[in-house]
Amino acid sequence: MGSTGSRTRYLAKNTLIFSIGNIGSKLVAFFLVPLYTNALVTGQYGTADLITNICIVAAPVIFFNIGEAVMRFALDKNADINGIMSAAFLIMLCSLLPGSLLAFGILLYRRLSEYLVLILLYVFAMGISQIFFCYLRGKEQLLKYSIGNIIQALLIAVFNIVFLVVFDWGIRGYLLAYVLSYAVTAVYAFIAGKAFAVFRDFHIDRGLLKQMLLYSVVLIPNSFMWWIMNSSDRLMVIEMVSAETAGIYAVSYKLPTILAVMTGVFNQAYSYSAIKENDSKDAAEFNGSVFDAFFAFLMMTGMLILIVLKPFMSFYVEPEYYEAWMFSPPLIVGMAVMALGTFFSNFYVVNKDSKGFMLSATTGAVVNVVLNFVLIPLTGAMGAAIATCISYMAVFVFRFFDIRKYMKLQVFTVRNIVSFVLLTSSALLVYPDSIWCVFVQAALLIVLVVIRYKSIKSVLEKIVKGLGRK
Repeated sequence: MGSTGSRTRYLAKNTLIFSIGNIGSKLVAFFLVPLYTNALVTGQYGTADLITNICIVAAPVIFFNIGEAVMRFALDKNADINGIMSAAFLIMLCSLLPGSLLAFGILLYRRLSEYLVLILLYVFAMGISQIFFCYLRGKEQLLKYSIGNIIQALLIAVFNIVFLVVFDWGIRGYLLAYVLSYAVTAVYAFIAGKAFAVFRDFHIDRGLLKQMLLYSVVLIPNSFMWWIMNSSDRLMVIEMVSAETAGIYAVSYKLPTILAVMTGVFNQAYSYSAIKENDSKDAAEFNGSVFDAFFAFLMMTGMLILIVLKPFMSFYVEPEYYEAWMFSPPLIVGMAVMALGTFFSNFYVVNKDSKGFMLSATTGAVVNVVLNFVLIPLTGAMGAAIATCISYMAVFVFRFFDIRKYMKLQVFTVRNIVSFVLLTSSALLVYPDSIWCVFVQAALLIVLVVIRYKSIKSVLEKIVKGLGRK
């Protein structure tokens, strides 16, 4: 791609742009939780959270995950942008059939059948919005993409305040807020990316369509398996324990999600660098240095969140949700490991290896389901949290070995092992009700900073140097 300065500047620039949109939008969503916990009782919030997560996995399935193909194929040199988007429009028309199957499935599940229309609108609005947003990413119009994320988050906030606080519409108001927000931002992305220009040269290249579907369809099981790991535990908690417990458990994800969002922003930006660096002579050295710094950042951020977990939850949510903190430590550790696994997945993106996505996610999903059936009856929601954590570890291990065919990274070094032990020790120290444990956590964090100082400093210096040469 070029000099160290240019490649670092490119990664830093993309990370900053993604940060503007993603972190800003996720912060809005994060600070809406007090509103949700105030406007919805625990049972209602558990049901609303379940519906949201079902929609998140249903949207890419109904649209054959074509958005991912749009983004990846558009990044190729000499990509046929109009042909790519023409294929996406065709898939949108074909989505009505799987959409009807979803409707049938919802009707069979009585707990959700009364929300059928809103769920369908939610899924279609989200799916179409995702495709147009992927089109922006594929054309590397990242600033427009980030602005769209911010608009979406602000609309979700405004509509939720109106529908939950002013009109007190409960779960229906919650769902309607998301439907309208996705619909508006779908229109924004359609106009911002000038997707309408495709109709002037609308054409279906059967070979291209086949390649895109081969890539995206294999990702459908991947989406479903990630839903099993991320959301099926909440469904199982509802059925095996109660909707109230599931609502509390859903809140326990909120602080760990901060870690996932922050690292997700970086991984999104890094995927562009990984594609461009794939053919460079020192790709392994570049990827290794980035991974080392990323690992250090994950461990430090996870430990910081663990230190503030209990005091933050005491004012962040209503009293009946406070016990959610108990389930967060294993989820925080799991999110850190998941972020490392996501870093590995960038090499699947580079090589268009959707099979690697599917097999690794299937491994994690099987582990998750088995452990949920074993642990939830024994320990309730804590069993679900532990199962999720272990399933993320299974994905990480699978991908570590699988990506060696593309890139060999030094992962299980002494520094990395010690860093992970410090993170897990900090997670265990959350449970004793003693101020001394907080001091020990702080001491462990200082130790971590000391042993990872050089790797963090090296990357920061490269970023500053790269930006200085711009």
